[in-house]
Amino acid sequence: MKQAQDPVILAARRLPQGRYGGSLAGQGAVGLGLSVVEDLLGDPALPRPGSLLWGMARSHTQGMNPARTLALKAGLPHDTPAFTVNMACGSSLQALILAAQRLREAEAPVLIGGSEAMSDTPHLVPGLRWGFRMGHRQVPDVMHQDGLRCPVTGLLMGETIERLVAKRGITRLEADAWAAEGHRRAAQADFRAELVPHPKLDHDESIRPDLTEESLARLAPVFDPQGQLTAGNASALSDGAASLLVARRDQAGDAKPLARILGWSEAGVDPMDMGEAPVAAVRRLLAAQGLSLADVDLWELNEAFSAQLLVCQRHLEIPPERLNVAGGGVALGHPIGASGARIVCTLVHQLRRRGGGLGVATIGIGGGLGLALLIETEV
Repeated sequence: MKQAQDPVILAARRLPQGRYGGSLAGQGAVGLGLSVVEDLLGDPALPRPGSLLWGMARSHTQGMNPARTLALKAGLPHDTPAFTVNMACGSSLQALILAAQRLREAEAPVLIGGSEAMSDTPHLVPGLRWGFRMGHRQVPDVMHQDGLRCPVTGLLMGETIERLVAKRGITRLEADAWAAEGHRRAAQADFRAELVPHPKLDHDESIRPDLTEESLARLAPVFDPQGQLTAGNASALSDGAASLLVARRDQAGDAKPLARILGWSEAGVDPMDMGEAPVAAVRRLLAAQGLSLADVDLWELNEAFSAQLLVCQRHLEIPPERLNVAGGGVALGHPIGASGARIVCTLVHQLRRRGGGLGVATIGIGGGLGLALLIETEV
C-alpha cells in the first residue's frame, strides 16, 4: 500500500561509462559528476533537492569534500548541505541508503550519486614533504594502493577472489562463459531511459559485442599463473557517474515516482571472503522483509569479477535470466564510487521495461562488507 512517507526514487540517470584511458579521461571525478547532476537538476518536473550526498572512493586531487563542490557548481543554493561518502565500491549505494534514512526525519528531497575518474587517479610521493637525502623511493599508485589492495589481508582484490573461487569450485570456463554473456547482454540492452550522453561519449565504451569464450580463453591469468582471473573476466577499469533523486512520496509534487525503496541491509564477512559478502547482505535484507529469493523479479549484483558473481549467484540460487540482464561490470565497467548508484539506475529502468516488480541491487566491498537494497518499481 502506498504511503505518504514512502521513500521513492524520482529520477535515476547515469553517464555512459568510459574505458580506462578512453574518451572520459582527463575530466576528473567532479567534472563527471557535474555532468549528470546538471542534467537531473535541469528537469523542471522534479522538485529541488535540499541536500546532496555523493560517493567517491578516489578523491585525491578532487578537492576537499567533492560533494560540496558539486552542489555549488551545479547551482544549488549556498545553504544546501553536502557531504562525500567513501565506502569503496559501496560508496554511492551507501549514499542512497543514508538518503532514505534522512527522509524519515522530514528532510527535503535528497540528490545522491557517485562518480569516479579511474583514468585520472594520481601517483603519490610519500616522504617528499620532509625531503629525500639518499636512495630510491617508490611512487605508489593511488588506485592500486587505496583501491585494489586490501589493507587487512595485504592482498589485491583479485588475489582474494582467486582463493574464494577455488574454495567454492567455480571454473575458468564458467567465468569466461559468463563474461562473454555479459558483453552480449550489454550490447543488446536498451539504456536510453537511464543514459545522459556526455559531450565526449554517447555509449558505454568497454562493451565488446564480438567477444567470445574462445577469445577469452586465450588470455593469461593476472593474479596467479595457475589461477583463472584475467583481464577479460574481471570488471573493466572505467570512468563514470550516476545520480538519483530520492524523496518522500508527499514531497514528489507533480513528479511520478519510478520506484519505491522498501528496505536495505549491511553485512560483514571475513575480508578473505569479501567477494561473497552480497550473499549475507541479501539474506539479511530478505529475512527482514519477509520475502523469499523467488519473490525478486530482477537482480543487479555488481560484477567485480565474473567468477565472484557466480559464487554469489549459486549461493543465492538466482536464476541467471533474472541476473544482470543488461550486462555487468565486466562489460560495462566498474567506476568504483559510481557503481552502487549505477546498478540501481539500471535496475530501476530494466524493471520498468519489463512491467515492474521487485528488484534487489547488491554489492560486495573490499575489506569484507556487503550492501543490498530492495526496490519496487511503479509503472
